[in-house]
Amino acid sequence: MQNLNTLWKIASAASEVAELARSSDTYRFNVEGEITFFLHTHHAEVRVTRWTEARIEVVAQLQAPFGWRVETDQDDAGVYFVARRRPVVGGLSGAVFAVSIPATTYLVLKLEQGRLLLDNLSGTVNVPPPARTGEIQINQEKL
Repeated sequence: MQNLNTLWKIASAASEVAELARSSDTYRFNVEGEITFFLHTHHAEVRVTRWTEARIEVVAQLQAPFGWRVETDQDDAGVYFVARRRPVVGGLSGAVFAVSIPATTYLVLKLEQGRLLLDNLSGTVNVPPPARTGEIQINQEKL
């Protein structure tokens, strides 16, 4: 029983440390009309949802946030979001990016060793083999 209590304390302490090593930040960009959203990241999960709001919102959940460098920019053509892991310490980091974009937004994703989830999608998704171009093309025309 003593070993079980010790194990429970260790697991509890590890859980508390993990919670301290996580952060969640929300980035909001007001947009008008048709615009492009560009996201570049690697070794992360990206969840994209289209919505009716006139803004782009990115919720970045970073594990070991000290291992990430996030840069954003916006101009008349689009919104740019780049999240890269730092050398060495970045190898310990993970991330989930929940992206909400207006229905009229053109989406450009540059993912390296990532995971992609698309919600509210209508259209055709073309995924060529990585050896050819490594690009995923999404045609949003009605089926």
